[in-house]
Amino acid sequence: MPEVTLKAFADHGRIPGLMQADGGDCEEVLGRFRKAGIDTEALAARLQDEGAKSFVKSWNDLLSVIANKTTALEKTA
Repeated sequence: MPEVTLKAFADHGRIPGLMQADGGDCEEVLGRFRKAGIDTEALAARLQDEGAKSFVKSWNDLLSVIANKTTALEKTA
């Protein structure tokens, strides 16, 4: 998870409870989005794409930090 997401959640995120196993009123909520003119299929695709890109960037950043620390430790050994 990207650090910015963790910090944002720590700042103002709240988990009111567990999501219902059956999705609760998700179909009703998505229906209201569609009525408001939001293309929920396009939105879902965009969120998945942006989320995957963000995860890959965070993963690559982590690998870079590990590689740099490994190199620094090897130089001192």
